[in-house]
Amino acid sequence: MKALNILLLLLSLPLFSQDIETLSWDEAMINDRIKMTISKADFDKRYKKADSITAPKAGEICGREEEATVKMVYHKGARYELDNGVMNFRSVDLTKNRNTYFSIKNDWFDRTTTLKSFSKTYPGAAAYIEDVEGEEGELLEMITLLPDTAEDYEWRFYFKDDKLKSIECYFPCD
Repeated sequence: MKALNILLLLLSLPLFSQDIETLSWDEAMINDRIKMTISKADFDKRYKKADSITAPKAGEICGREEEATVKMVYHKGARYELDNGVMNFRSVDLTKNRNTYFSIKNDWFDRTTTLKSFSKTYPGAAAYIEDVEGEEGELLEMITLLPDTAEDYEWRFYFKDDKLKSIECYFPCD
């Protein structure tokens, strides 16, 4: 009887693990081409030039801004943090470029993605929609997904007027 209970428990674990909705950093890309982490040299070879490279704004990085060697690289609505020759994805504003999209496995999100369609794909996360204020003071609805590993970041999807506006990979400062 005890062995049967243990067997049933072990067989049911995969069912419970399927409820966790996550996104993989390694599988995510911008426009199915630009990975979440890419060297600046590889970026320059493939895409020629960034739209702009700026110093980070207050609150965009952890630590003191005046000590940072970090720059922000912008390309077709995507924002990458450049540090020591390596670019790491931070966000994408899908309203900046009509052709920009965020892809993951066999799925993708762009400016036409609706809150309803996103909620069908990620119903567990969509059950916890938060109202937040955007950079321009507008009201946005935010859905958070966790990474597929035990990393300390989260994916934030921001919707305005029921359409996906932006995606952020949020890293909290310790």
